Amino acid sequence: MSPVQDMNQAQGGPSPGGQVLNAVKFVADTAILPGASQLVEGAVLPGVLYGLVGWLSRAFLGPVGWIAIGLDSYSMSASQKHLWEHILPSAAPKVGAAGYTTSPERQA
Repeated sequence: MSPVQDMNQAQGGPSPGGQVLNAVKFVADTAILPGASQLVEGAVLPGVLYGLVGWLSRAFLGPVGWIAIGLDSYSMSASQKHLWEHILPSAAPKVGAAGYTTSPERQA
């Protein structure tokens, strides 16, 4: 977890510097290259993978695919959750008592 995210959790919201950093990450992920915020934070493999998927989605889906992948990359950078986990909270994996991810069938 980055120092900015630690600071956000401790204070209940981003500091002014954290807000500027989040804005820069948002612009970088959606306008320059999906995965740019991951690369800046030092997560090279996820950043490169987001970049490759962004280029492939742009080739097949056009700008909509590029923006969608960029938004997911920004979401992972800012909150450690994929975009669909914010939209559909029930899609987020549940973590059991032992720290293992459980499937929906086993949660009864």
